[in-house]
Amino acid sequence: MLSKVIGPTVVLTLSNSAQSVTPVTYSGDIPKVVRIATSAPAFINFNTAATSSTGILIPTGTPEHFKLENSLAVASTGTANTTPSYITKYAINTATISVLQAGSGGFISITPVA
Repeated sequence: MLSKVIGPTVVLTLSNSAQSVTPVTYSGDIPKVVRIATSAPAFINFNTAATSSTGILIPTGTPEHFKLENSLAVASTGTANTTPSYITKYAINTATISVLQAGSGGFISITPVA
């Protein structure tokens, strides 16, 4: 799959404790798609810590593309005593990617792409 790089690549050294990263585009926005490649097997998870039982296993030498799903956040601009109480809904993108080694050592790269 061809993909256009739209942000800096983050390279992490895999370890036996979960690490989190927030990918950003060159303009500072959260990307809609990321490409993840690893030199050793790794578990990843989105918006929560990666574990060997809940993470997605990424094999060695196979770049994978992931769409960062939108989630809905609700913010209230009024109070219970306000008439009317205004509720605002807006979409936000997934912000963090957590990684955990599945073998021994290695590196993982996370690149925002279009």
